[in-house]
Order: sequence, then structure tokens, then C-alpha cells
Amino acid sequence: MTLKTWFILLPCAVIGVVLTLANMVPVQFSLDPFSSTRPALAVTVPLIVVIMGAFLAGLLAGGLGAWIGQGGHRKGERVAKRELKRVQKQQDAANSNRVDQAGTAVAIAPPSTPSLPAQTAHASRNGG
Repeated sequence: MTLKTWFILLPCAVIGVVLTLANMVPVQFSLDPFSSTRPALAVTVPLIVVIMGAFLAGLLAGGLGAWIGQGGHRKGERVAKRELKRVQKQQDAANSNRVDQAGTAVAIAPPSTPSLPAQTAHASRNGG
């Protein structure tokens, strides 16, 4: 791990340990909004469990929202890949079916990349 990673992870780990030790007090976690004195569904847990549970629930909800929001992009990428494969198959079939006037197959060279004009020694010394 890099030094920058340590400068981020180490303080976060220390803060997590301090929060855990400071919040070990048992609290009543209730899912009954109508009765606070005798809730139908309640459990007594350390406060850190409630804090971490809320953090993880938010993390999962945010991740799920991002995943759903990017669904259109993923679908577009799948469609584009399928289209590219289809076009490549058509191009390969067209290239294999090409024959010249004598009836022999014509080899088609891949497209070449354009080259830059050569610079002279005088032009490179003068910056242009």
C-alpha cells in the first residue's frame, strides 16, 4: 500500500475503534412507532450496532441506487457490443467473398495509420 493510502486508512481505523469503544452502551432498538413504553418488536443492542447498521443500510441503498441508475448505460454497452460483432462478421464475410477478375481471392491489407511528415534537423532545433 502507498503512503497516501496509509494516511487515509489509519485515521479512519482509529476513529472506528474509538467510536466502537465509546458507544458500547446498550440501547433499546424498537421498530414499533406506536408504543414507546411497550413496543411489540424491540431488541436491546449496543449503540455501535445501531450506528453501524444504519451506515451499512445507507451504503447498500446508495450502491443499489447507483447500480439501477447506470442500467441504461450497461444496456447501451451490450447493444453496442452486439452491433459491433454483427458488423465485424458481415465485414469478414464480405472480405472472404471478394475475388478479383481472374477468380482468385484478393488479400485485403488492414488500414494503415497515417504517418507524420518527417522533420529535418534544422526544424527540430528551431522548435518547429
